[in-house]
Order: sequence, then C-alpha cells, then structure tokens
Amino acid sequence: MGSFINANITSKESWSFELLGGVSVRSDLHQLEDLVGKKPGALLALLALSPGRTRPREEVIDLIWPEVDFDNARNRFKQTLAALRKQLEPVGVVPGSVLIADRSQVGIAAGHKSDAAEFQQSLRSAAMATEPVARAQHLRAALALYKGEFAPGFYLDVLLTERERLNALAQSARERLAELEATQGTEQTLPAVAAPPVSLHPTNAFFGRQTERDHLAFLLTEHRLITLLGPGGTGKTRLTQELQTAIPHSHFVSLSSLRNGASIPDALVSALALPDSTEPALERLKAPLANTLLVLDNFEQLVVRGGPEALSALLESIPTLRLLITSRLKLNLAAEQVFPLAPLPEDDAVALFCDRARLAHPHFMLTEENSEAVVELCKRLDGLPLAIELAAARAAILTPQQILSRLSRRFDLLADKRRDREERHTSLRVALDWGWSLLAPDVQRFFTQLCIFRGSFSLEAAETVTGEFLAIDYLQSLADGSFLILESGRFRLLETLREYGREKLDREEEERLRKAHFDFFFARANAWRPLLNGAEFSVGMAHYKEEQGNLLAALDRALIADPAQAVELCLKISYFWQCVHWNRPALEYLNQAIALAKREGLPEKTLYRLDHTIGYAYMRVQEYTTARGFYERAYLYDVAQLQEQTRAGAGDEILVPLRRSIAGLLHNLGILCFHEAQVDRAQKYYLEAVEINQAIGNIAWQARNLDGLGGICSQRALESHDAQVRLTLFETALDYIEEAIQLCHRAQEHPLLHHLLQKKTYLLQILHRFTEALPLLHQGFPAACSLETWGVVIGFLSIYYHQALEEQLWEEAAQFQGAVAGLSQRWDTETYLRDDSHLRPRVNLPELLGPERYDFLYQAGFHASLDSLQTLTQCFHQPALPLAQQAQRQ
Repeated sequence: MGSFINANITSKESWSFELLGGVSVRSDLHQLEDLVGKKPGALLALLALSPGRTRPREEVIDLIWPEVDFDNARNRFKQTLAALRKQLEPVGVVPGSVLIADRSQVGIAAGHKSDAAEFQQSLRSAAMATEPVARAQHLRAALALYKGEFAPGFYLDVLLTERERLNALAQSARERLAELEATQGTEQTLPAVAAPPVSLHPTNAFFGRQTERDHLAFLLTEHRLITLLGPGGTGKTRLTQELQTAIPHSHFVSLSSLRNGASIPDALVSALALPDSTEPALERLKAPLANTLLVLDNFEQLVVRGGPEALSALLESIPTLRLLITSRLKLNLAAEQVFPLAPLPEDDAVALFCDRARLAHPHFMLTEENSEAVVELCKRLDGLPLAIELAAARAAILTPQQILSRLSRRFDLLADKRRDREERHTSLRVALDWGWSLLAPDVQRFFTQLCIFRGSFSLEAAETVTGEFLAIDYLQSLADGSFLILESGRFRLLETLREYGREKLDREEEERLRKAHFDFFFARANAWRPLLNGAEFSVGMAHYKEEQGNLLAALDRALIADPAQAVELCLKISYFWQCVHWNRPALEYLNQAIALAKREGLPEKTLYRLDHTIGYAYMRVQEYTTARGFYERAYLYDVAQLQEQTRAGAGDEILVPLRRSIAGLLHNLGILCFHEAQVDRAQKYYLEAVEINQAIGNIAWQARNLDGLGGICSQRALESHDAQVRLTLFETALDYIEEAIQLCHRAQEHPLLHHLLQKKTYLLQILHRFTEALPLLHQGFPAACSLETWGVVIGFLSIYYHQALEEQLWEEAAQFQGAVAGLSQRWDTETYLRDDSHLRPRVNLPELLGPERYDFLYQAGFHASLDSLQTLTQCFHQPALPLAQQAQRQ
C-alpha cells in the first residue's frame, strides 16, 4: 500500500460505524445524518465491515457498480470516495486517517469502531472460550450488538450476501445461547478436561503476521478445514505455532516424518499420548479431539498418498473438530479453505534480520551505513523468513554489505549447521529440495523453463516462450504447489525460486529459451513504442511497467550474446526510460550499448542514433556538457546525411525522417542552452526547429517547440524588474502555450498536453488570473497522477505550493514544498520551485510555523503518496468559505 501523510499532522477523529439495524456514522464531534446517496452509503457499509482491513480497489468497484463499464465505474468510485472523504475527514482532520485508498487497496483505517466487526469478534471469542460461563457472556455481548439486519435499505448483491451471513450467525448465536442457558453450566465453572501435550513453542522472537493471525482466527470460526499454503521457508510452521498457542483446546502435530496418509489416525494417537486400547484409532480420537483445533504441520508429502481422504474421515467422524494444515500443495477437498501465505513485508523482514543478526553477533545494530544493504538483502531474499534467518546467521563474521555481495551464490551461503534446527531448515537448498521432489518430472522441466522470465509474466508469454501446449495446466500445478504466485492475472516467481530453477536448467535449453524470450519481448516493445506518441500513452506505459523486468532481462542477455540485438532493443525502450525518469540506470545500459557498437563495428548510423538517445539521458541528470557533445555529433551527422540524400535526389520517405530528427536535435540543444542560461541561443534553436516541423507537418513536435519558446519568455520575465515588460513577456508566453495546447489536442499528445496545462496554470497564477487557473489545476493534476508523468506532477505540486502561499495556508504549503523535494529526489529530476520571490511575497515558513512543526509537515509531504497529496489538494477546489470562517482558519 501507499504511504499516507502522518496522522499526527492535524487532529485525528475516531468514528463509530453502526451498520446493524440501520446505517449511521458518528464521532465525538460529528454525526452524519445524510450519506449523500445510496452508493456512498453502500461503499461505506462494505468497507466498515472490518476497520483496519483493506479490499482490492478493483474488486470494490466491481461490487458497487457491477452494471457499469469499468472506466465509468472507476470515475464514479473516485467521486464517491471524495464525497465520503469530505464528510469523514473534514477540514482539520488528517487525510488518510479514516479512509485508506491507494492505487490497489481501499478500506477504513484501524482505530475506528464498527458494530458489525465487534459483533463478529464477540462470536469469535465465544467460539474460543473454554468455559460455558464465558461462552455465554460473549454470545450475549454479540446479540446485544445485533440490533437488526446489516445495512437495511441497501440492496447490492454483496451487501445482501453479508446480510444473510450475519443474520445466520445471529440466529446460530441465539440457539447456542439458549442451549447454554438451558443447562446449569453457565452458572458455574465446569472442570477442565486435561489437554493432550502440545509441541514445544520456539523461544526466539516472532515478527509481523498480525493481519494473517487475525484472518486465520476469523476463518477458523467459518471453516473446519484451512490449508496454510506456501513454499518452503515462508514461515508456515511458526505462524501456526503462534496462533495455536493462543487458542485453548488446540494441538500441534508435525507430520514431516509420515509417508502414508492412512497412518494419520495412528500418528495422532501416538502424538497425543492416548492410553492403550483395542478400539480403532479413529474412535479413540473422538473424545480428545472434540471441540478442538488440530494443527497438522508438513502435510505436502501426504497429499498424493491418502492424506486428504484421512482428513475427510476425521472431519466426518468428529463434527466439532477444526483442522489447520500447513502444506506446499493444495489438498483439493471440497471443504478446504486455502490461505496462501505471502512473504514478509519489508519492515517486518528487516526487523527479523536484525533480531537474528544480534543472536549471531551481540553488537549488531541497524545503522545509517548498513540500513540500505539490509533492506536490499531482505528484498533480494523475497521476504522469506527462513532465507532471512540463514542470512542473518552469517552476520557473525560478515557485514550486511558482504552478505549481499555473495547472494549470487545464495544456496551455498544460506546454510546453518546449528543442532537445534530441523534438518529441512538447515539450508535454503534443502528446504526447496523437499518441495521440488513433490513435483512431477514434466512439471519440474516446465518450471525450469519459466526461470527465463524476470518479474511477472503473462499466460501468452509463458505459452510462446516455452512452446508448451499444456502451459496452463502446468502453471496451475505450480501455483497449487507453491512454486508460482498468481497476481492480477499474471504469474510471478520468487527470485529465490527462480535462481533455484535456473541451476537445474539445461544449457542448450536455456539458449533456445533466451532467443524465444528476446524475440517475444522485442516484438512487444516494437508494438508498444508508437502508443507513446498519442492518446494511448497510458496503455503503452502500462504495458512497459508490467514487462520492465523481462525487457531488462532480454537486454542483459543480448548484451552478452548478441550486441546488434542489444543495441536495437536499447533504442526501442529508451523512450520508456525517459518517460519514467529512469535516467541514471539508463545511462549504464546506453554506455554499454555504445561500447559494443564500436567494438563490433556496427553501422555509423546506429552510433548516431545512440548519441541522440544518450544525450537526452545526460541532459536529464544535468550533465549538460556531456549531453552537448553527443547532441552536436548527432546533429552534424544528420545534417550531412540530409545534404547527401538531397543531392542524390532522395524522396520524402528518406528526407522527412532526417528533417524530423534534425528538428528534434535542435529542440534538445535549445533545452540545453536554456539550462545553461544561454537564452538567446536557445531561442534560435527553437525557432529553427519550429520552421522545420511546420514544413513537414510534425505538429506534435511543433507544440514542444512552442512550449520551449514560452519557457524562454517566462524566464526573461522572471529576470526583468520592469513590471510592464514582465506583464508583456508573461502574456506572450501564455500565447505560445495556448497555441501549443491546440496543436496537442489535434495530435492527441496527452502527456505533453498535461505538461502544457501545468505551464498555462503557472502563467495564469503569475498573472493573478486565479479563477482561470484553478479549474486547469483541478483538471491537470489528477490526469498527470494517473499517467505518472512525474515531471508534470512535480510541476503541478509546485503550483499548489505557491497557491497555498497565496491563500496563507502555511501548513499545506510546507507539505507541498516537501512533496516537490521528495518526488524530485525519487524520480531523479530537477526541483520545480522557481526563484520568482520578487513577484510574490517572501514567506519564511519555518518562522511562521515554528521549526519543529515546519520540519514535521515538510517530511510528511516528502514521504506522502500521490493519493494523499490528491486529498490534500481538495481544499483548493471546494466552494469558497464564508469570510468569517476564512478569518477563523487564518
């Protein structure tokens, strides 16, 4: 999830959501009587079922607006969310403290109350209670909360389903309470039944997994058979031990040494140390396992050896038994509820590493010098607890940086011979070997083929690159066996598993796959590149972002095996790099490509194409002198080619691309001169470029040229101290930008259009035409955020910063100032806070707010998510406050 502006920036309000018997929302300060329509109320009811838990954003949109096409539904969702946020997070309440919403998840923040959530929690407590008296108390508490049907008056399918489910739970609670009250057991504590022995609990600290523990505890009230699924080293065993020790009448039994599912009842009799008897094992288990939770660890080797059938018999024989299974394979039983266990998130992974590193080296500390290496180490180890623990054990003699540098040999590095470890946990390789042995040979071979991919990949990519007709069946088998992760319709291998599979990949097979992989993704990059020049920019960028890992993998392999292919792919994807400000890593690839092109004697034209591309990358990292050398060399080459082709009588099919390239180089040389304060020279280059682009009908680049000329007028205005001259120059700049906007509309150049809207907004703001500027700001900023054109986003945020200063909203100004700096640093681009203090009142925010408050707000903005910042901008787009309220706020 995205990071939200810290909840301590302003006040935090605690809401109570009453959903049973009616829908109402209140806090100590507010009471919401009107939820502004059915959809906001339905959305609120759905999210408030479980405060502190989020739902996938797209799933929520589909549930609330099932009858609407997705783009329209997404817009309605944004409007509805904004309406709710306006009510739940009024002025003075920190954005994100009630409604959590980022690009993938949405929910109600933790710390708020919901009668539906409390009702279900009371039922869970009743289910876990060991004494009748306590059980009855929890049931009464639950029924006291159930004042009527869930969300009455709302008739969406998802809410109707929840209504029926909660009603059934309430009816069941009434029946259970009636049974308890019919006996005397509710008035006195009954003698406890002696519990069978429980496995020894680990003594080292446990990190994270609170969400998983809560979810599993909830699922255990709803289902009798749950399979905790995950690859070796994910922490399944430890999680179930933590959960089991908190649940009365529960038992933990490891089945790692068992090989026959039919022997499970006998193994349980032995593990529970039951007295000798002539009765069948299943009969002997009925009394000890009644009303209990049984955790069976390491079940995967029994899945194809009668294990699922044995579990079905247990559940049928003991109707009150609940089973929690850890396995690397699904059981494929009708009653099974699968719970995939994801790797640890970054913070928990780092905490685990540091704790285990201190066991190996008592003086280990997380410091400014080693923190980056520890974070990267945990990331490279996929957040797998076993891998992290084994890496941390090396801290006895290695620094985190040294451990990280040795990860290319991770399976030799990550081993531990401590005597108190189970054999399957003594090394990462041993842990993975166990799961590997459970796969069929043809599935094993297919898995090694998938290791050619980097990051996630599509079904089409898997089918095409591997050439496997049965790819979909193999993918399903690997997902069921915890060797593959399914994410939003795509597949992904953990890096550790990918390295494991690559070790087993035949070298000749790898060469065939490498070529098929390169051909597939080169064709894709070739198809996506034209999308960036028009209205489908966001589609092209979405494709690139999905496949960035695979494109770089193809490029890495080609740099070694086929330099000519490497150079071509580098040129194909360089514009994507420019769009996401991936400049410094791009420079490494481009310099490698140039060195290869020279070494391999590739055509001179290829070298100059690379000059053009690398010049832009150097310009974006502000190495202007280096950039100029590449640009001027490419320009002279293109001019010479144009002259030669003109003399030879070449047609437009050759001459127009050359003129277009020359105009592009002139434009970029203009940008360089502008940054080097050579404004007159920059203007000359832009005018030459305009003339060429007009002649060849290249209106998209003509718009860019006009943008450059507008920038020159703005810069001259900023440098002038004559008010009338400034006004004339700013108005001329505005004319250039408005003409460029019209050309952009014709060319459907959406990313450039948003950039120009930002420029126009800035100019209108400078000219004090605020009523014209604000609508453009409201239109342009969300659009730039949706396309993630970071330079434009930063430009808009700088305008919001100046707008906040204009309106004397000092706290908002501090946050915007931090946001501009944070995004500029994150995306390796220049800061857009212009030095135009002589045009605006000089403001000292640290002095106005106090140094501590200013620093806090600045840092909050620096680390804020785009969603949080969009929420912050809403105060500039609300109807004007009455003067009395404005005075009070100031």
